[in-house]
Amino acid sequence: MQRRHHSAVVANGDGALSREERRAERRRLGKARRANGGSDSDAFGRKLRRVKRVAKSKKRAPGPVILWAVISFGLFSTIGVTVFRLLHNGGGPTRRRAYPSHEKGGWKPRSHTEYNSDKVSGGLMSKLRGGGKYLIPDSMKELGNKQKWYGELRKEYDLNILPKDDERSLRFVEEERKKNGEYRQHSNARTPYDIHNCPEFPPDGYPTQWPVLEVLDNWSPDDPTPHEEIYQGWCVFDFRTEKNKANNYRHAELPFIMRNDPAAARTAERWNHPGYLDKLLMGNEDTMRRTEYSPNNHFMYWVDKRDRSERRAAKKTIRRAEEEGNEAHDGFGRGAQAEMAKAMEIYSRVNDLKDKLEEAVDYADDHEDDDEAQLVVKKLKRQLSKAKELRDQEAEDGWKPPTENLRMLYTEWLAHANVTDDKLGPDNPHWYFRLIGCGTMGDGDCDKGSSEWLFDELTYFQPRMGEERPFYLIEPKQQKGIHCRFGMKGVIAENHFDLSRNAISLLGGQRRYILAHPNQCVHMNLLPRGHPSARHSAVDWSDPDLESFPTFKHAHVNEVVMQPGDVMYLPTNWFHYIISLDLNFQCNTRSGGEHLYREEINECGF
Repeated sequence: MQRRHHSAVVANGDGALSREERRAERRRLGKARRANGGSDSDAFGRKLRRVKRVAKSKKRAPGPVILWAVISFGLFSTIGVTVFRLLHNGGGPTRRRAYPSHEKGGWKPRSHTEYNSDKVSGGLMSKLRGGGKYLIPDSMKELGNKQKWYGELRKEYDLNILPKDDERSLRFVEEERKKNGEYRQHSNARTPYDIHNCPEFPPDGYPTQWPVLEVLDNWSPDDPTPHEEIYQGWCVFDFRTEKNKANNYRHAELPFIMRNDPAAARTAERWNHPGYLDKLLMGNEDTMRRTEYSPNNHFMYWVDKRDRSERRAAKKTIRRAEEEGNEAHDGFGRGAQAEMAKAMEIYSRVNDLKDKLEEAVDYADDHEDDDEAQLVVKKLKRQLSKAKELRDQEAEDGWKPPTENLRMLYTEWLAHANVTDDKLGPDNPHWYFRLIGCGTMGDGDCDKGSSEWLFDELTYFQPRMGEERPFYLIEPKQQKGIHCRFGMKGVIAENHFDLSRNAISLLGGQRRYILAHPNQCVHMNLLPRGHPSARHSAVDWSDPDLESFPTFKHAHVNEVVMQPGDVMYLPTNWFHYIISLDLNFQCNTRSGGEHLYREEINECGF
């Protein structure tokens, strides 16, 4: 048999030759076949034609059976997904993640419409079963509690027990104010304006303040019994008729009280309805929540700066006492004022040396050839090192946690708090209960057992944008959740300032606020930077030690008693000292800060 030409193998291979080359190859093979009359060349020619037909068949479109199969599969898949969503959308009890776009770099909503969305509906199957998922009034799609138990609870109250009726809710808070008694201006507390009919714009010197010792002598903080005459300098605005007036004070970053807001009144009425809080806090959410313990009525915020070994030793001491049948706590009260004055001096010394060293280092870096500047830096470093040693020794020997942070059920806290007056008193133990709604801080990540339903309960604190932005939130994107504190009668939150705006809503009971302008900072004797309770006054306002803190007598303050349904606007850096006059519920939210009063606060070392 004659051997095939190598070119034929190439032509019958993987198509490496171009079309023109293949045509030339066929012509050459045809001539060879005719010349030789050989069967091999003829067979090869047929082989080449078969290859060509196979190549054409590869480009043929898929058959109708395969095409219809693909179309049918896609169609039935689409129908199946659509039916599933219709039957089950919104019907499950699972909680949605709040703001998937909330990342470490900051929360960035895509649009006002999406951010403010409140469309939460039940699926078709739920409706066929007789209802569908209940849409809580004014709820937000991405915030709040989407679980079944909460929806059923709200449905019961919103439709049957307390259907929406703003006039009824406003009457309720008015009756609560009457029941608590009327507070009027003390004869010595004269203001150039009527606090219940304030001017359109803030008058000069607003709000009026009086000497702190005069205010405290009139009504001791240790006495939670209401006094009829107080030193009130803040304006009280009616939400229905004076909202624009209040807005002028808010733009000026000045404080006031807002009253008769229907949304706040509705929440206050619901929270005070018998059994509602029990169902809300103990129904399907019997969660251990943050609670603070103090051996007396004083509560001072603190940051735990003890090392791990110290914290472990404290826990072992408590466990050992409990095993022996004794009650023990890791909270020791606010401490003696003389010791606090000493701590202030030590911490202030460290801060002063830090500031001086920073300035000296900057100067020395710019004047490297100045030997004296280099010596000053070395000297300050030695002094700072010794001051820190003294501070650390003071922290180890002289400081103890003023309160103990616990977790307990609402009913357990209530058993401690709801007691008769003979079991109360400034020297008896007190408990402070706390709820946190994380909101845009994360889907419950900011606190174990977070209460996300707070955004459904306090709709006037929802971080909506644009025209739907609530009156009380200046910068909704800067909101840091909703925080609620339930106080037992006599609880005192020590005087301090916060670095952000505050909107404070009282929903039950009464709270007395003693307040001061940031320009009073120099007289407040604040615990300095670095101290576990920095920003808080070292003075015990129940019994001021004027020998240790002689400048305190120069401070000026005013006061107000908040009632159910009231909302306070507290600007950045304003001082507040809080006394619970009875069992009460208060919630607050923050929305950014203002630099207007930074100069006054900087004078105090902050």
